[in-house]
Amino acid sequence: MQKVQFLPAVAAMLFLSLNPRAMAELVLPEGPDRDFITRTCTACHDLGMVLSTGGRTREGWSNTLDDMTSYGLEVTAQERARILDYLATYLPPQ
Repeated sequence: MQKVQFLPAVAAMLFLSLNPRAMAELVLPEGPDRDFITRTCTACHDLGMVLSTGGRTREGWSNTLDDMTSYGLEVTAQERARILDYLATYLPPQ
């Protein structure tokens, strides 16, 4: 199952690496904390990694945040809640 979710992200990264203009145009959906989420996520990777997921459930985003924490994401419990609320609200499953 993990490999299936990984493939769209790889495809998006490949597309973006071959098309720098597309990467410059990536933005998260309008919503509260969008700038905070953008800064937090792009500290380690581009927005293509977030947007290429096709959206996730709240539980799915929570698991993703757990993964990001294991890779070094350092946020407070309150910041994590803000990130999770935004992602679950504005990037739900499609």
